[in-house]
Amino acid sequence: MLSRQELRYFLGLNSFVVLFISLVAYLYLKGVGADPLIKLFLAISLFTILINLALYLVFPKNSVLPFWISLILFDIVVTIMSIATGGIESRITFLFVLPIVFVVYFQGLKGGVIQSAISLLMLYILTRFKYHIPGEHFYLVSSPFTKNFTYFLVYTLIFTSLTGVTLYLSNLLKRQERDFIKFRVSSEEILNTVPSGILTVSPQGEILFANKSTKEILNDSELSQFLHYVLQEHTAVRSEVELGGKILGYSVKILEDGTRTIVFQDLTEVKKLEEERKELERLAFLGELSANLAHEIRNPVQAINMAMELILSKKVNPDEQLLKSVMYDAERLSEVVNRFLQYAKIPELRISEVRVADVIQRAFDNISTLYNGNYILRNHVPPEFIIPADETKLEELFSNLFRNSIEAETKEYIDTLFLKPREQVELVDNTVYIARNPAVIVRDYGRGMDSETLKRAKELFFSTKKGGTGFGLAICERIMKAHGGNLLIHSAPGKGTDVILEFKLS
Repeated sequence: MLSRQELRYFLGLNSFVVLFISLVAYLYLKGVGADPLIKLFLAISLFTILINLALYLVFPKNSVLPFWISLILFDIVVTIMSIATGGIESRITFLFVLPIVFVVYFQGLKGGVIQSAISLLMLYILTRFKYHIPGEHFYLVSSPFTKNFTYFLVYTLIFTSLTGVTLYLSNLLKRQERDFIKFRVSSEEILNTVPSGILTVSPQGEILFANKSTKEILNDSELSQFLHYVLQEHTAVRSEVELGGKILGYSVKILEDGTRTIVFQDLTEVKKLEEERKELERLAFLGELSANLAHEIRNPVQAINMAMELILSKKVNPDEQLLKSVMYDAERLSEVVNRFLQYAKIPELRISEVRVADVIQRAFDNISTLYNGNYILRNHVPPEFIIPADETKLEELFSNLFRNSIEAETKEYIDTLFLKPREQVELVDNTVYIARNPAVIVRDYGRGMDSETLKRAKELFFSTKKGGTGFGLAICERIMKAHGGNLLIHSAPGKGTDVILEFKLS
């Protein structure tokens, strides 16, 4: 049995070959001046094509009868046209091999033997005619042992060999086709178990494959909108899109032929949980911050209250020492509040193209002046390192780091190192750092930090300095994160500290 699709392909190919034969016959007959036969052959070709169309429309699905009717009709057409163009010596006779190939592929060995017998019968008929004058008359030859019969024997050998070879190749092809279908079905079953939506889209925008999850995540209307949005991307991309109240994260891979593979997930619940987690973290952070802030404020407030009670009770005179103590506590209280407000305020960046080396030098010069200029900066950041950033915030960042280095009693020098992506350097704690992005390292040669101090170095209100507020490194890290970067600290007691600033150019 033939499927409807196989029958359509076969009848279409059959009609095309008949047209080709007609064209060859037309050119031959035109050359020998046999004009009366030209119209006949064109009529035969048209008739054959109409018969093929009728066979496709009339016969039911999976019927083999139209296949054989079309083949026999093809054999008759080839026979007639061979007689008109040279008999068994005509080049058109080679077209008898095509039906054999078709039948062996679709019907196997048994069909191939039957078709070979039909083709040989038609060739034998050709041997019974001797080509005389084109278009005039033919007459029977009394003996078959002629030159034509030799052709017949050669064709018999060719058809027999062709049947065997075609059968082998057909079986090989069908086995590979079965393996491919099995692999495709297996692949589709695997892809249908994936919770993410997977789409394959042709360069013309036609959906070639959609797994089960695609239909579960999106309805037809949403899928159409999603494809309209995603197909505007002309390069491989990872992004998100909000569609009908759903947040979809997707990635697009474009193959060499323009076919797109799209993988997407419904991130709506994930985003909702993420927002809830952030809210819980924010509340927890505010609780911890409030407790630390209350602790930092309580001490200077208590000292001020005690001093004022003593003055108001007139037990002591408000001498200079007492007033200085009150003023110190008031200034400390003011500094804690100001630093807290500076940290808590969401950074509003004013982005411009910033030459980092100039910002580093300016920040160091300002801080060095406060410490009598007894320190030397060895700035290895190249002038061509320019990034989009807030220049004021960067200067604040480096000022805090240089202040920490000086107060950590660095030995005269402070170094700023620069690393390109994939470059590496040995740090003060003897570990090797490999840069993933452009990085600047601020290195001092001071006291360094032990492991416990290093763990808490970026905590709010944590400071090992007398009178320190514990905001410096926390503010530095906040500035780096606002720029999409990262801040890392490596330190070793007695050797110094490396503060790594990882920048993202994008």
